[in-house]
Amino acid sequence: ICSPCFVMDPLGGALAARSSLPLQLLLWLDGHCSSLLVIMELLMLIGKPYFFLKYPAGRSSAEFFMVLMHPVFQWIRAWLGTAGNKQERALFLAGFLWLTNWTVLVTGYLWRRQAYALAFESWFAAACCGLASLEALLGSFVAVSFCDGPKDAGHCVAAGASSLASVMIVYWIF
Repeated sequence: ICSPCFVMDPLGGALAARSSLPLQLLLWLDGHCSSLLVIMELLMLIGKPYFFLKYPAGRSSAEFFMVLMHPVFQWIRAWLGTAGNKQERALFLAGFLWLTNWTVLVTGYLWRRQAYALAFESWFAAACCGLASLEALLGSFVAVSFCDGPKDAGHCVAAGASSLASVMIVYWIF
């Protein structure tokens, strides 16, 4: 007996999973690297103005506030990326890509524009910025592959273009 209700959807099921394992691994690695970066920056921002160098007025507190806000944005970003990838939701990945702007710009600032940075601090921030750049690129492709219509595609393309533009700002203008 052949009935339309017994026909399987070709996009679903275990045979046609579209979620991206490389993106999931990048999200996992970025979570750990971002945590280490925040801990390192907080320790360095507490010590540097008092023991090593004189910071410009107000710069130390502004950098401290930025580093304190970074884990909040990173947590939301990681959740949106993980949920969007595992559940194959394009709009969650679009939110992840919008928040990637914050990550790229903050890690790019810590890499290239921080008032005073030690060598290992700068290298680690550059690695985190590069990792976020890879996530932006791969996340853009994965988000577009999850789109169900032109509205989703518009959101994902705009978010992907924005995150890739922030990568270009860090690499070429900072």
